[in-house]
Amino acid sequence: MKKKNIIILLVISIVCIIFVYHDYFLYKTPIVKVTNIDNKIEKIESNKEKHYIQNITGTIMNGKYKGNKIGMVNHYSTSLIYGDKIEKNSDVFVKLTSDGNKISSIESIKRDKYIVILFVIFIDLIILIAGKKGIKTLVSFFSNVAITIFAIVLFNNNYEKINILLLYLIISIIFIVLSLFITNGKSKKTLSAIISSIVALLLSFSLSFILVKIFGKTLNIWGMEYIDVVHDYHNFFYVCILLCGLGAIMDIAITISSSLNELIEKNAKISKKDLLKSGKVISKDIVGTMINVMLFTCYTSVIPTVLLAIKNNMPVATALNFYADLELTIVLCNCVGIALTIPVSLYISILILNNRKVVKK
Repeated sequence: MKKKNIIILLVISIVCIIFVYHDYFLYKTPIVKVTNIDNKIEKIESNKEKHYIQNITGTIMNGKYKGNKIGMVNHYSTSLIYGDKIEKNSDVFVKLTSDGNKISSIESIKRDKYIVILFVIFIDLIILIAGKKGIKTLVSFFSNVAITIFAIVLFNNNYEKINILLLYLIISIIFIVLSLFITNGKSKKTLSAIISSIVALLLSFSLSFILVKIFGKTLNIWGMEYIDVVHDYHNFFYVCILLCGLGAIMDIAITISSSLNELIEKNAKISKKDLLKSGKVISKDIVGTMINVMLFTCYTSVIPTVLLAIKNNMPVATALNFYADLELTIVLCNCVGIALTIPVSLYISILILNNRKVVKK
């Protein structure tokens, strides 16, 4: 990447970070910048957890009371379950009384600057490391985010009329086509990866759907008690199966397609038998990694919940059965999808990429 472009990228990044540190005018909820804090221990519970009182002084940063000095009291405990620990120079969302002289409640800490900093680092690294390919990856990423938001809004406004499973089946295919086309361009290897991904997704989902229909009637779909209106709730589970392994399936498909395409370009006389043999060797190197990715993805949602349940005196076996059952089923279904993607990608890639007279051995 040229030095000039790197400087422009860094300048834009710094401007974005500075902006988010001063974007108070974007919010309707009053924001207070903390200028002084006095911490006091309120009490110590029987479990030795300390509870604190914070006497806080700050300045209102937006709205018609902007610039006014104001005081507030914050309560939090060591575990931070019932409140946040507020630090000096933190920005805090609050509710003011009608006259603007007092704070009726503390809503939350303003954290958008941390998210923006992470986004800036992510975007900069992608562009610096991958160049034009990185820009294409970012275009694909933000396109998929936009489609996801659109799908959520569409379903939220029409949930009684729309089948969520059908909606996300269509969305998944759009994800595949758009992501692979944007990142890899128009080529036979892209076409091969797109077809392979769609076929593997449909096959793995169909098999998972049948198996869950037969054996999954006792699955613990926990969290449903928090939903006010549940419309066709079993389809929410199938959507999880559909989307969870989508990235891994696309990754395997494009890896196999690109590898076989490279072999064909290096040796135009390579036979289908040798292509298949090489493809199997490549597949062995990536399948284990992808399955572990699925497993670690499961861990991120299961482990915190299970640990909290155990800490609240739930037996380990019960916690695992209740909170890990659903995620483990989703992971196993997608591991089936990953395994199916390999032969599907191999044969479709060979069929599309090796469309010339075969050299027999």
